[in-house]
Amino acid sequence: MSLIEWDESFSIGNAEIDEQHKQWLNIYNDLNESLMDSQENDTESIMSDALQAMLDYAKYHFAAEEEYMEKIGYTESAMHKTLHKDFGNKLCQYNQDMLDGNMVLSTTIMTELIDWLLNHILIEDKKLCQFTTER
Repeated sequence: MSLIEWDESFSIGNAEIDEQHKQWLNIYNDLNESLMDSQENDTESIMSDALQAMLDYAKYHFAAEEEYMEKIGYTESAMHKTLHKDFGNKLCQYNQDMLDGNMVLSTTIMTELIDWLLNHILIEDKKLCQFTTER
């Protein structure tokens, strides 16, 4: 997997949320680099730690983003919250699968993460920027 570099195309026009999105990209990039540098027997530990970090960060970030949506009166906030909940549930399931000793391929998780980050930020979160611009 390749690293994701922040550029202004990711910006939604809110400095706090943009900084949080940068942190999401950092978490992904750190995980990617750790996996590239790891020995095969370290992968499960790296993924487990990363999934827990992502779960913790998701709670923090999603709460902040949802509070922002309420503040601006975002009309699609219910659908957006559902996307957050679904992704959080997916992270929880991956984490539980790993804790239960079920094999979860790191490439599967990394693909899900990159898809989520790029699609969610560049499509769904950009709608927040468009909404505030049109008001």
